[in-house]
Amino acid sequence: MRLKHNKKRNTAFLFEVLTREYVKSIVRNNNGRQTTIKRIIKEHFCKGPLKDELMIYRELMESNNLSEKEATGVLAEAKGRYDSLNRREVFSSQNRLIKEINHTLSQGVFSNFVPNYKTVATVYNIFNNKTSMKEKMILEKRVIESLTTSSTDDNKSHLDNLTYKTFVEKFNNKYSELPEEQKGLLTNYIASFSDNNLSLKSYLNDQVSELKIKMLEIRESNPSISEEGEMRDKFDSIVEKLDGYSEKEVDDTMVSEVLHVQQLVREMLDA
Repeated sequence: MRLKHNKKRNTAFLFEVLTREYVKSIVRNNNGRQTTIKRIIKEHFCKGPLKDELMIYRELMESNNLSEKEATGVLAEAKGRYDSLNRREVFSSQNRLIKEINHTLSQGVFSNFVPNYKTVATVYNIFNNKTSMKEKMILEKRVIESLTTSSTDDNKSHLDNLTYKTFVEKFNNKYSELPEEQKGLLTNYIASFSDNNLSLKSYLNDQVSELKIKMLEIRESNPSISEEGEMRDKFDSIVEKLDGYSEKEVDDTMVSEVLHVQQLVREMLDA
């Protein structure tokens, strides 16, 4: 079954490609673009019709381990809430967002890889009035199966392995000049989109422990840092921040900070 999917009219897709563009801006250390993307996301998704629509998508895409009765109820509630949305307002909001992406960022944003693309497209076609009744029944059955599957079930995968492998190969080729530790962190960040952050958390634990050891070694071997003073205070504050990561949820801010610490450590060891 091959359904049409107007991805620019899929609010969840628009949100996903923007978050992926944000990751790319971290890789390129483009602070200005990071600020722009954050502003766009805040203006378009923190309130208003696109936020309301996105929340409905997320309820269906992120819920799991429900009974079949509960899953059927969640789907029915989602469809009811979607029907209550003002479609004209949603359409107008999408127009403004698409225009801003085109003019402020670039059309290339819409080509960003979205790991859960199939799920995003499935939910879109359930809500799309142009989808036939037979096709909707098939898609709704697929969503109910996803809702009743445990998040730890190996059979629940929103990611096409071949597509993912191809993307990672392209990523490694494009950013081959990055130091191995930074490339490793970003590769695990990409993988985290499909495994609930498990690979990223494990990698970060190892990487943060290693960074703390290197930071302390640098401090003790460098007189200008080991002596009491402003340099020592700044250095210790970085180590303290690394210590605090164990109590925080992993997010892109943490990933960005670790990337910068990795760069700092590399530069100081090469000095």
